[in-house]
Amino acid sequence: MRVSMLNLYSNNLQSLQNSTVDIAKLNQMMATSTSMLRPSDDPIGAVKVIGSQRDLAATNQYLDNTKSLSTSLDRAETYLSSMVELQSRMREISIASNNGSLSVEDRSAYAAEMGELLAAFSDTVNAKDEAGNYLFSGNLTNTPAISQDVDGKYIYQGDNNHREVQTTGSSWMTANVTAAEFMFSNGSGDILNQTQTYIDVLNNPDLAPGDPAFGQTMEQMSATLDDTLTSISAAITDIGGKQNTIGLLQTSHEERVLFNEEVIGETEGLDYAQATAEFNLKLTALKVTQQTFVQVNQLSLFNHM
Repeated sequence: MRVSMLNLYSNNLQSLQNSTVDIAKLNQMMATSTSMLRPSDDPIGAVKVIGSQRDLAATNQYLDNTKSLSTSLDRAETYLSSMVELQSRMREISIASNNGSLSVEDRSAYAAEMGELLAAFSDTVNAKDEAGNYLFSGNLTNTPAISQDVDGKYIYQGDNNHREVQTTGSSWMTANVTAAEFMFSNGSGDILNQTQTYIDVLNNPDLAPGDPAFGQTMEQMSATLDDTLTSISAAITDIGGKQNTIGLLQTSHEERVLFNEEVIGETEGLDYAQATAEFNLKLTALKVTQQTFVQVNQLSLFNHM
């Protein structure tokens, strides 16, 4: 009788402990909204979740990279477009000022406006981003793209390097364009120094349309405007192509993020209805076991005499 009572006591105690553990586990699962508290709960599922989480983190990083890259390219395109507008007015002035009927004062007035356009163009080339980095200086982002030497000549101070941004696991995209590319690589010369030369000619009362020196400077100015416009337009077109690619990549990344989130959710997500039903069942079983345990614990040989 003593052995039977001991076994009954031990079995009920073990059942009570198991039920308590199961309820605590279910309670923790519902509190954390996951069906896997430990990898051992579902080894295969745990491996799948870890792989999906790793891919999700990488994809989110690529998505952030493309967003930052798109913003940077948008900013550069805005300033490049401003340069095109400034050049348009420069062209109008160069054509209008090549008129033999203009007085010295007329040419000086055109020279003054051209000087304002030159200053605006110079400021635009030295544009910065929101962090204070120069946009068109290559990798020398702390250095203004252009400055003037002791003789007043405009010079490029940046380098010819490009910043590369990773957009997928195996692809990178150039994030910047340098002033050296669109302004200082033209065979006809750079627009800044050529404009200053033309301003000097306009301000020279001894030179007028029809003079060989005036005509030669005018031709050089026109050629430089054409070449610079071609270079800047090519840079804008390149940025447009990159933005189209970025748009496609972002769509792909966003779909991949959703896919990974779904895989993680389906693998470790908790079915609340099922968990609640199981919790209530376990709780009922625990109450019954507790009642049984109390009764068994009170039993003795004298109860049967």
